Amino acid sequence: MSNKKSSVLVLLLMLLTFANISVAATTYSAANVRGSYSVLMNGYSGSSSETAWLGMFNFDGINAVSGYITIMDSGSLSVATISSGSTYSVSPNGTGSITINVAGSMGSETGYVAFTLNSVSASIAKSLQLLLIDTSANDAHVRAGTANLINLSASATVAKLKGTYSLLLNSWTTGTQQGMVGTIVFDGKGRVTVSFTDQLAEQTATTATGSGTYSVNSDGSGSISLTLSNSTTMQLDFVMNSITGVAKGIQLMDVTAPSSTSVDTGIAVYE
Repeated sequence: MSNKKSSVLVLLLMLLTFANISVAATTYSAANVRGSYSVLMNGYSGSSSETAWLGMFNFDGINAVSGYITIMDSGSLSVATISSGSTYSVSPNGTGSITINVAGSMGSETGYVAFTLNSVSASIAKSLQLLLIDTSANDAHVRAGTANLINLSASATVAKLKGTYSLLLNSWTTGTQQGMVGTIVFDGKGRVTVSFTDQLAEQTATTATGSGTYSVNSDGSGSISLTLSNSTTMQLDFVMNSITGVAKGIQLMDVTAPSSTSVDTGIAVYE
C-alpha cells in the first residue's frame, strides 16, 4: 500500500472514530464547590424596609457549609453564624441547594438557598448565582446575589488589598433611588482614597472625593472608614475575593446608618 493510500485510510479511521464518540455533558458534584466564597445578596420589596446579606460561605467539598452573614434587615444590623448541620448539594447539571442554620442576635432560623455554578475552572466553581427560597407569606422581599471564590492560600492582610479598583454602589430603597460609581484606591498599608460620581434619581449628578483607613481580617473580610469631601462619613464592610497576589474583587455593604430602612451594596473590581 502506498504511503498516500495509507494516510487516507488512517484519516478515514480517525474520522469514523470521532463520529462515534458522543460529546458527554459535563457533570458536577459537591466537589466542584469547595473553599470559602464571599457572599452578597440583596433583598428588594419596593414597599417596605430593604435587606442585604454580606458574608462568607465555607464549603468542604462534600456536603457541609459554615460561615457567617452580616444582615441589614428592616433598619437593623446583626451578624448571624452559620451553625453545624448546615448542608449543601450539587446536581449533575450544575444547580444546587443550601440548607443553612443561622443563629445570632435576631434568633435562630433555617434558610434555603438555590444556586447555580459559574466559571468552573480546575474543577472548582469560581462563582455561584444565589436565590433565597423563602416560603414566608409575610415577606415581600426577593433576595438574590452572588458568591465568589475567595481563593485565599494564607491569612489575609492589608497587603492583599492594594491598587485601584472600579467602584459601583446601588441604594436599595423604597424612597428616592441612588447610585454611585467611581474608583477606590488602597495603598496596601491601611490607607484608602475614593473619588466618585453620585446620582440621586433624576437630579443633577454630583462628584465627591474622600480618604480614610481600612482593615483586613485573616479570613479576607474587613472594613473601610471614609471621610468625604462633603463632610459626611461612610463605613463599609467588605469581603475580598479572587485573590491572586491581591484581591481582584470586593463585595461591599454600607453600614454607616444601620437604622436606615435603605441598604447600599455593591462591588469593587481591580483595574
